Amino acid sequence: MLIVGTGGLAKEILAMIIKYKLSESVTFYDENNNVPSMLYNKFKVIKEEGEIRKYLKSDSPEFIVGIGNPRVREKLTNKLKNYGGKNSKIISKDSALFQFNNYPEGTIIEPFVGISHSLQIGEGCAIHIHASIGHAAIIGKYVNIGPSATIIGPTEIGDYSYIGAKSLIMPNLKVGKQVIVSAGVTVNRDLNDFETYYG
Repeated sequence: MLIVGTGGLAKEILAMIIKYKLSESVTFYDENNNVPSMLYNKFKVIKEEGEIRKYLKSDSPEFIVGIGNPRVREKLTNKLKNYGGKNSKIISKDSALFQFNNYPEGTIIEPFVGISHSLQIGEGCAIHIHASIGHAAIIGKYVNIGPSATIIGPTEIGDYSYIGAKSLIMPNLKVGKQVIVSAGVTVNRDLNDFETYYG
């Protein structure tokens, strides 16, 4: 499995891969020159574009993008798919998820997340530890839902939005595209596209 990025989300993905034995080997990809060539003296970090093309063709096509910025996550996902990579999903076995929801490629669900029934969710979303999503929620693509955030369904969240840690989104609302909801706030009205909500 290839993890794109070496920051916080990437390392949280690594922890899940190891705990749940989701892959026999893990390699990282990060073009940042300040990142070491090995993480934890065990995991190789690929930095060259040519080498990443070779890895995806000869070692394993499976990858997951562990970068928090939604637009960057989408850009790198498309880049690696164009190289022949297969976008995977990482879903914690310690979360309480309704069994008949569909979680598309690129989904990242951390431990202790709760998700109710009739969810519609786009590709590439990252749902962080202790987040909760109520019934019949509609979540766009490449949305970040922060730790301990609560979305009371039915509510709609637009593409590329960032829902801050411990925020609460009340039911029957529409949150637009590329919205930022600050940590710890309660949202009790619709939010426009590109809005930043401080409460």
